[in-house]
Amino acid sequence: MRRATITHLSMLTLLLILGGCTLRGTSAPVLSPTPTVGGCLHASPPAPNVRVSHDAFLAHSEPMVAVNPRNPLNLVGGSKFFTDPQHYRFQIGTYASHDGGCTWRDGGVLPGFAPSATTSDVSFAFDAHNAAYVAVLNTDLGAQSGISVAKSMDGGDTFGLPVTVFEDTKGRVFSDKPWLGIDTTGGPHDGAIYVVWSYDPEQPPCATAGGPACDQELAFARSTDGGQTFSPVQLIEGSAPFCTYPLPGRSKDSRKCDGALGATPAILPDGTIAVAYAYLGEQKPTRLLVVTSHDGGTTWGPPVLVATANDSPVVFPPANFRNTTLPAFAADPTTGQLYIAWTEEQQQDANIVLATSMDGGKTWSAPVRVNDDPAGRGAIHIQPQLAVAPNGVVSVAFFDARLSLTPHLLDVFVAQSIDHGRSFLPNLRVTTQTWDTNIDEPKDQQGGNGFIGDYQGLAATNDFVYPFWNDTRTGAQEIFTAAVPSAHP
Repeated sequence: MRRATITHLSMLTLLLILGGCTLRGTSAPVLSPTPTVGGCLHASPPAPNVRVSHDAFLAHSEPMVAVNPRNPLNLVGGSKFFTDPQHYRFQIGTYASHDGGCTWRDGGVLPGFAPSATTSDVSFAFDAHNAAYVAVLNTDLGAQSGISVAKSMDGGDTFGLPVTVFEDTKGRVFSDKPWLGIDTTGGPHDGAIYVVWSYDPEQPPCATAGGPACDQELAFARSTDGGQTFSPVQLIEGSAPFCTYPLPGRSKDSRKCDGALGATPAILPDGTIAVAYAYLGEQKPTRLLVVTSHDGGTTWGPPVLVATANDSPVVFPPANFRNTTLPAFAADPTTGQLYIAWTEEQQQDANIVLATSMDGGKTWSAPVRVNDDPAGRGAIHIQPQLAVAPNGVVSVAFFDARLSLTPHLLDVFVAQSIDHGRSFLPNLRVTTQTWDTNIDEPKDQQGGNGFIGDYQGLAATNDFVYPFWNDTRTGAQEIFTAAVPSAHP
């Protein structure tokens, strides 16, 4: 491996920084009245850590972020905003930046939901015309459960009222972990908005690899009118010989792949939709699967097995937070090469590994170790997130305990590949301060485990990588980011 050099910022980014160019809900550049100077955008590391959340909420977790492909200074993010951390009460709130992540506007909680409702599991995507979309689950923790999508025409500063993707008011289905994808390929399905999630027609919902056995099908819906309406739900998990975790009461010969969690879509340049998810069984190894559609989601092929994970523990004593094997998934926007990353138990460590597909998800490489610290020391590396820049550079961000060898003392590291996932450059520490997960941690609903979230966020341009994480350096869980200078191919 060799270390990449950071030679320059792209001309577009320099023009945006110097000229204050912004794009907010328009199809052409518009000069803002005053320049937006990116004070945290430096051409070489270290990158300043920027605190994103500045509000009265008691904790924040499970952050997610997206960057506007037509305006790399415009980012939109969100997270859980906790009102009662000890009783796991929260709603989703949003943040927006128009200067490359140096400063952030707090948008508060998403509008249109009752104060007593729970909203969770936020994801974002931009369309080709600078509109930002957000997807969340919403529930009253009783009979009502559903998925909603809202739209922003001002770069994420404000969001409109939510549109229902799916809703059950009879207490028969719990909808979990939605994720959003938008076709911006210019092809026959250009502009289509896709949402995938876990569709649990039983209570209680499954939430961890060690949780109760229950039916978690893989749901899909789409909008072809800019998010005004969505199609009826399709269940797309399919069946395969390797889906060998039948539910209680089902034939032991059942091969239905209905233990789906962590579904994430990726759109290939030809418009193919690929969806990765974790196939879970009670106390069984997690299998990472991918399903694809070549006709905008009308029909789906059977799932393909990427790998059978050697799961890391659900908790890491003496830390008390829960940890689940979930995939991070992304596509190269130019070549369509697919990448998937996850946590794998290896040589007493919990490592980050990555596999890739060159043929649209039909076949997958053997996994490559992403973190580069010495093996066998008992260090944990968890919750990877993936982003692929337009120039093909692959970035993976993750929580990492290599500096402390103590599971509750974490940092954020970023690893980058300039050879399409075959190898990784030396890992870069992002956090300027190690943080303690045991400080002021919320408690989840499954046995009172500590909660730092099941995943973190990441976005990338050709020039910067934006990890988006929560940590406790202030004495409470707050959201942070950094504009990390990217390697160049």
